[in-house]
This record gives sequence, structure tokens and C-alpha cells, in this order.
Amino acid sequence: MIETLPRVDKLPWQLHIDPAALEAEYADYRQAAGYIDKKVRLWGARAFLQRYPDLEGWRLSPLAEQLALPRSLKYFVNYLFLKHYLRPTLPYLLTARPKLAQAGKRYLYTDMYTRFYALGRQLGYADSIVSATLNFLFYVTAYIGKPATILTGTDLLAFDEEMRVYQPPEGYTFSLQTASSHLYRVRNLLFHAGILPEKVTRYIPNPARTREVFWADIPNPIRQVVWRYLDQLNTVRAVDTVRNNEGYLRRFFKWLAQTEPQVEQLSDMTRSQIEAFKCWLQETPCATGQPYATRSIRSTLSALRCFLQTIQEWEWPEAPERLLVYANDLPILDQPLPRFLDDEQASALLRAARQSEDLFTRVCVETLLRTGLRKGEFVRLQLDSVVQIGDDFWLRVPLGKLHNDRYIPLHPDVKRLLDEWIAYRGHQVRSQYLFVRHGRRVSLGAIEHLVKRTAQAAGLTITVSPHRLRHTLATQAINRGMSLEAIAALLGHRSLTMTLVYARIADKTVRQQYLSVCDELDALYTEAVLGDDQQ
Repeated sequence: MIETLPRVDKLPWQLHIDPAALEAEYADYRQAAGYIDKKVRLWGARAFLQRYPDLEGWRLSPLAEQLALPRSLKYFVNYLFLKHYLRPTLPYLLTARPKLAQAGKRYLYTDMYTRFYALGRQLGYADSIVSATLNFLFYVTAYIGKPATILTGTDLLAFDEEMRVYQPPEGYTFSLQTASSHLYRVRNLLFHAGILPEKVTRYIPNPARTREVFWADIPNPIRQVVWRYLDQLNTVRAVDTVRNNEGYLRRFFKWLAQTEPQVEQLSDMTRSQIEAFKCWLQETPCATGQPYATRSIRSTLSALRCFLQTIQEWEWPEAPERLLVYANDLPILDQPLPRFLDDEQASALLRAARQSEDLFTRVCVETLLRTGLRKGEFVRLQLDSVVQIGDDFWLRVPLGKLHNDRYIPLHPDVKRLLDEWIAYRGHQVRSQYLFVRHGRRVSLGAIEHLVKRTAQAAGLTITVSPHRLRHTLATQAINRGMSLEAIAALLGHRSLTMTLVYARIADKTVRQQYLSVCDELDALYTEAVLGDDQQ
């Protein structure tokens, strides 16, 4: 096998190579690689060297001439690329699309190819995707003139920039989106292989709009106060909380700027404007075309009330003189019972998950169904989340929605599945998250989709979400006599008030007392009916 080239002052393509020695080296390579058509390929090498005794002559030739070479000559060109004796032009790589990975894995780069292929599979890429990505990796190494082990972010950026201005010749096709996806996965492989130091981010042609753009229609004195408030909120609240509050406040102040353009200071606001905004929320459809949900209306008014009340408490001079939004302005939310799966539906779902060929589907559904984890807690599990305490195994749930962590006893089936996943995932992936696909933490949307897809496979006609599985476990537990305190500890509830909702679903004491009363009432009504009959 070829050894990794060390860092040297001059790489092979920068050195003068004797044609006779190069032909002999190529003959040895063909024999070691096990090629059958030795004479044809050797003739191609001789013909190429006769036509281009200086290898750079090929590189400087027109693209049409490069593409028109006979196949046997192109085999030799591929060998020169792999050995870094000749650097291809990017138009040739993207137009001719030589199968460098297929040639490289045969002998010269077998170990490297095997390593990167296994890493790609651990990252969750399909076989066809890994193969295409590795072929693109060989394009990058050939174009840059370096082996993969010493590539840098600057090298990949240079390749990317030239690729984006490439125009295919007439009669050839090129998809920049496909090529960009291949290059992204190349970066991902190099990062998780420990070659690139920085985590990979996707190229975003249209970057997210800035805060200034979002708030452009709102008077500057108002937005400056809101931004100061959000900056203070960011020091004590989670990022998502701050982002949601900004959206709610922007909804109000954008409405205010459109309906009351004369209001340029917070001190100019009046109670009548708040009342008009409440009516607007009730009458105006949101982005989906549907009316604003009661919860969204309450969250908007609550964020506005908290903002105005807080800046008054902080004694900011820009604050209105009196509070404009009151507690009774907030609509009362409905408190429906949690939706859960009955025993038959839960069994069907688990059966469908266990029959899935996808390991992650089996792990995800059974873990959620047996632990009651929130989907956010599930995706944030770490590699060291499985903990042994004494003879038992527990699942350590990291800090989540309520800023507390907890331990959950692990069912043996869940422990077995997690062990199987860790073995499949491997430890080469550079992430502490337990559930990683394509080099990134599994998304919340992916969990939602997976659970719904498994429910469909189980034949369930109802909508099944990860949170419904959490409700299912709690309901199953309380129906089988588990105490509210134990359920609260299992689910990570901060107070029993959150857990009492499950007692409303199936309170055995209420049922027993109700049946007892029914017996007495039945006797009463029976006596009354008999008395009427006797009369």
C-alpha cells in the first residue's frame, strides 16, 4: 500500500519525473493492483508520455483535447492524479468525472478508503452516498495535489470557489447543488476523521436576516429599548425563550407602527392601543391562514406585559408611566386531558418498531415508550448517559426544559438497544451526543417524523407524537398503581401539580367511590320503581 505523503517542501507534481522510471512504476502498479489488460494499459502510458513528455503539457492543453483522449490513456492519467504526479483542472474533473475512488481503493489507497467508508457509514450515510462522496474526496485531493490527511479548510475553500464559477461545455451537465452536497459531506468526513479542526456548517446562499432587517419598520427609539431588554433577558433565560419573546414583541410593535405611526416612543403608548391589538389578534389570520391559536395570543400578550412591567421595575426612563397590559387581558387556556395510547395501540406501535430494519427506529420508539423522555431530552442524551449504579443500569437525562437532570431506571430491552446503537455509532464520530446522523445531532423534526411513520406502519389511524408516548407511559403507570411521587420523579416534573393531570385520566379511588354510590342509587331507584308498581 502507498504510505501517506509527509509534509515536504515540494509535492510530487512539483518534481521532474523521468518518463522511463514512471512507465516502469506504472507497470509495477498494474501488476500489484491485479489488472488483466496489462498490455493495453501499458500502451496507453507510453502513448501519453510520447504525446506529453512534460506532464504539464496535458494540463495546459484545451479541455476538448483532454476529453478526447482514448480510454487507455485516461487510465494512465487517473494514475498520475492518484500519485499526485499531475494536477487535473477542475473543468476536467467535473466534466469527465473519472472514477478515481474506484481505482484508488484497489491498491494505492485501500486503507484510507476503507477507513473513510466505515466512518461514512457510522455517520448514517447510505452506501451509494458514501461511494459518491469518497469519489469527490479523491477529486479534491487530486485537484489540490495533496493527500487527504493534510488537506486544510483553505484547500477546500479554494476548490469550492472555483467550482461555483464553473460552466460546463456544451453537451455536458453539471449540478452545483449536487456537487455542493458532495463537498459538504467531504468536509464532514474530514472533520470527524480529525483532519479538519472546525465543525462543518452548510453553505447558505441566503443567510438569515439580521435583527436590523427584521425591525426596520419599527421606530428606532422603541426598538433600541426592546433590544436592550432582550440582551438583559439573554443573560438569565434560554436562547429559545429569548428568541420567542423577540418574535412576540416584534408582532405587537410592527402592528403598532402600521396602525399608529405617530407613536415613536414607548411613553406615547396608551391603553386603547392594547385593546385594539387584542381585537386584531382575534380577527386577523396568521401566516398559515388560520386564526391565531389561543395559546399564541396568550403568549404574545404575556410577553408584552412582562416587557412593560419589567422595564418599569428596572426604572428605565423610556417605560410608560403606568402598566398597560393586565393579567385579565390574557385569555384563559383550555386544559384538555393528555392524549395517550391505550394498551392495544401501544403494543402495536412497539411491535412495528421492533420489526423495523432501521436500528435507530427501534432504539427511538422503544426508548421513548419505556422512559417517557421528552423529545428534546432524547436528542440531547450523551455518550455517557448510560450509568451503572450497583448492579442496575440507569439513564442519566441531561438538563432540559425545567433545568434539572434526573436518573431513569433502564429496562433491559432499552439497555440492549442502546448498547447496540453505541456499537453501531462507534466512537470515531467527533460528537458527545449519543444520537448522531450525518455528523450532526438528530433533529427534533426527525424524531417526530420517525414516530409518525412507525405509527402508520403499526396501522394506527390517530396522530402519534413523541409527547403522546410520554403521556402513554404515565397513564400506564398510574393505572397499575404507581404513586404520583414516583411518576413525577420518572417524568422530571418539578411539582406534583404537573403530575396530577394524569390522576384525572384514571383515578381508581374516584371510580371505586363512584361505583359504590351507584350501588346505593340503584337500590334507591329500584325501591321507588317497585313502590310505584304496587300502587
